Amino acid sequence: MPPGPAPDGPTLLPSTHGECMFHDRTAEGGCRIQRTMGHAALPLACRQFPRQSVRDPRGVSVTLSHYCPTAADLLAAAGQPIAIAFDAPAFPAYAEYVGLTADPALPPLLHPRLAMDWDSWWLFEDLAVTLISNAPSPLERLAQVVEDVREWKVGDLPLHEHVRAAFMRSHQTPTVPPAPSPGTVADRCADAIDAVPEQWRTQALDALSAGPAAPVEDVVMRRYLAAHAFANWTAYQGEGLRAWYRAVETAACLLVHTANPSRADLILRHLADADAFTAMCNMAERYSAPWKG
Repeated sequence: MPPGPAPDGPTLLPSTHGECMFHDRTAEGGCRIQRTMGHAALPLACRQFPRQSVRDPRGVSVTLSHYCPTAADLLAAAGQPIAIAFDAPAFPAYAEYVGLTADPALPPLLHPRLAMDWDSWWLFEDLAVTLISNAPSPLERLAQVVEDVREWKVGDLPLHEHVRAAFMRSHQTPTVPPAPSPGTVADRCADAIDAVPEQWRTQALDALSAGPAAPVEDVVMRRYLAAHAFANWTAYQGEGLRAWYRAVETAACLLVHTANPSRADLILRHLADADAFTAMCNMAERYSAPWKG
């Protein structure tokens, strides 16, 4: 970069036409820094990209940012069913993971007054991914599950049993209308933009400006939702399951609006401030049901 005073705020690598200046568009392709100096020479953000990780007592959970073109392409091209993969070869235990560290903290909250236990949270996360994979109207059913699970009280049957029963009941529910509504899409997109710091607001609005050319394919929507339901930072930093749901719902709304996973994740994964986004999601805990917020 040219010499000059240090910037006051966050900085990005210099770019041209929206691409990093070190990206090689020739036949050789790839990153010039990595090719010349090796992976260790990359900035930390580049070494982690497109991984989004959370460390808790189970270990490290990794999901992907679909701002990465390869990850975005996998949403439509991947042939395997949607499922949480354990000990995936692409993400070995010895690799460098820098993300949210939650292992010394309490488990995710059920609601602002009560924490879950770790086993119940991991079961909830696993069953949420399964529901997204194969249930009709998965987003609306997730909202119903959240409200069902939040009804649990100390002294009832064990929480993990209540979680499992809530997901079973959701699969038995008659067909529900698909979510989100146009009004919800507009509201959640506005919320996401509000979570972006002022210095990045223009880039976020540009990413949001292109309307959908065609409806999002069902398989793309489901894989994208699963990637946001799993290893979701708001689950660990937020005030309850409604906040977690609001984060997943916001991801769905951005994808519906843009019809472009890359643009949606540019806003959510890279431009939005994590604390501001969590605070926005926590507003869902103030309402009687997440879809009424």
